[in-house]
Amino acid sequence: IGYMELLVNGNNIPEETRDKYLKVAYNKSLRLQKLIEDLFGFTKLNYGKIAMNIAKVDIVKLMAQLLEEFYPNFMENSLEYSLESTENQVMIEADGDLLARLFDNLINNAIKYGKDGKKVSVVIRKVDDIVHVAVINYGKVIPKEDIDKVFNKFYRVEQSRSVNTGGTGLGLAIAKNIAMMHGGDIVVQSDLYGTIFDVTLSVNYNKEKYVYENRDLI
Repeated sequence: IGYMELLVNGNNIPEETRDKYLKVAYNKSLRLQKLIEDLFGFTKLNYGKIAMNIAKVDIVKLMAQLLEEFYPNFMENSLEYSLESTENQVMIEADGDLLARLFDNLINNAIKYGKDGKKVSVVIRKVDDIVHVAVINYGKVIPKEDIDKVFNKFYRVEQSRSVNTGGTGLGLAIAKNIAMMHGGDIVVQSDLYGTIFDVTLSVNYNKEKYVYENRDLI
């Protein structure tokens, strides 16, 4: 708003300065749009306003597609990526669109905060009727005091990097909620060997396993 006021009220602003102010205002507008969209989505998830469309989903195929979609981001950040799975096909009952959003957030997070590690890995393991999908980056270690807070809404491990990374602090909270909606969960561990976000999902969706509780947004 401050930059827009300068543009509206400033009569003698040099063209170069005006272009700079416009770029800043535009970038801040994009970030505000992202924040509003994430907050709206988080609110709908938290209050059970999203209807789940359960169908058969091949989690291996889904992850392969998502990684391909992120190819430009990987190249831009000089990152390699890999996908490993204990089976060529792993079918589960889930909402494909919601799962895509969950893993989109995790991969995006891995790129933002793991770019120093030069690689992002996705490992899929099926153990009986449970599927583990681990998204791993090899960047900076998350401090122990932050591990239990990373899924809190608006929480950021490196607050000073919020503008540079462009995130809203809601991506991991949204991912956690989507996993819980499927009767699963996400846990994280971080050490010198990598930062692992491990998503657990059941092969068979059981609505009775998921008890949704409204939670305060503030």
